[in-house]
Amino acid sequence: MKNNSHEKWMRIALEEAEKALNEKELPIGGVLVSNGKLIARSQTQVRRRQSMAAHSELLILLDSKGLLFTAQHPLVMYSTLEPCIMCLGAMIQCGIDELVYGMRCAPDGGTSLAGYIANSGQKVPKITSGVLEKECVSLFRKWPHPPDHPAYKYVQAILDVYR
Repeated sequence: MKNNSHEKWMRIALEEAEKALNEKELPIGGVLVSNGKLIARSQTQVRRRQSMAAHSELLILLDSKGLLFTAQHPLVMYSTLEPCIMCLGAMIQCGIDELVYGMRCAPDGGTSLAGYIANSGQKVPKITSGVLEKECVSLFRKWPHPPDHPAYKYVQAILDVYR
């Protein structure tokens, strides 16, 4: 896919991240695209669902229901933040062809393991990073919680890369 296509879908992921921010969640959003068509979108809902597994990427894979079995390829996942190891593993298991993300996640980003996983014979998504990175970082900086919030140090560790 061309870069302008990546930007188009990342802007929709940013809309989802903005929704999360408005709900006092970490501003992480994503979309899943099948052969150029949107099939699912979501945002992180950890607080709302009271589940540490309610990441936008996992919710997208769950919400796409049976479409993953019948969807046309390429399947491209867009995320405003580099997915964690759990989400990358789910994408691999679901046969996602490409992962496109905006900003890096130093504390627990999983993409550095993709090469290791590929060397073991498992098909991994092609990875494209840095799409609308400045917009993703700008939105993440708006997260409004004080230093005593449980996720404060995690957010600061993510943003440290961008200082």
